[in-house]
Amino acid sequence: MIKMKQIQIEQSCACEPEECDTFQFMAKKLGMKVLHPGGLDATETLAERCGISRNMTILDAGCGSGSSSIFLARRYGCRVIGADIDQSLLLKAYEAALKRRIADKAAFRLADIHDLPFPDETFDGAITQATLIFTEKPKALQMLFQKIRPEGFIGVVELAWKSPPPNQVIKRVQEVLCEAAVNAELHTGWISLLTQSGFEVVDSELRNLNFSFQGMLRNEGLLSTLKIALKTIRDEAVKKKTEDVTGLFKETGKYLGYGIYIGRRP
Repeated sequence: MIKMKQIQIEQSCACEPEECDTFQFMAKKLGMKVLHPGGLDATETLAERCGISRNMTILDAGCGSGSSSIFLARRYGCRVIGADIDQSLLLKAYEAALKRRIADKAAFRLADIHDLPFPDETFDGAITQATLIFTEKPKALQMLFQKIRPEGFIGVVELAWKSPPPNQVIKRVQEVLCEAAVNAELHTGWISLLTQSGFEVVDSELRNLNFSFQGMLRNEGLLSTLKIALKTIRDEAVKKKTEDVTGLFKETGKYLGYGIYIGRRP
């Protein structure tokens, strides 16, 4: 059984909206728990297509505050080990698992995706969502391949270019979303990367980026959604940042979306 390391947390300050990349802004300023494109709807699609079930042990690489790990453990009854390099988010994940009485199924570990501290072939499968764009992608995927058992799966949700973007679109995405967003691959590029890492890609889908109240309600819950809405109304800087992000999705929709990818380890 994999045990969770004792995590000692240093409190991190909230960023100013104009200084944050969008992922930091969502997590630190708005207090959002689900940061990856598509939210829990995408996670549910990923889980169904991967065939996650009760008797499995799953790695959630880049788990953040643990929302997807907890969702999988509660919905499917599987055991989930969430790994992340952000100690403050791991503390939130651990507290959330305790609050939802799922800590026996969802545990969390301070770990770098490039050097995961688990024996090879430990997991029945792994998921990673909005994480690979921040990594050395081939190295991270090779590490995940090693930790998955033969005939196991990998499920990926990542920003993806629908077609090669012009320079002005790349610049706009860097300015509004985050610098790392330009590390997204073309939809076909993600498939190639997974294949080159040894996986057989058995399913893939390219989707549009969008933002909706209904999606936030499912991802964050009613109380958190109301708190986020109040912040957006009361804080002009937060309101502007939110408008910039939603505007970006409309402006760049021809080029930028997100992909869902399922791979199998032979």
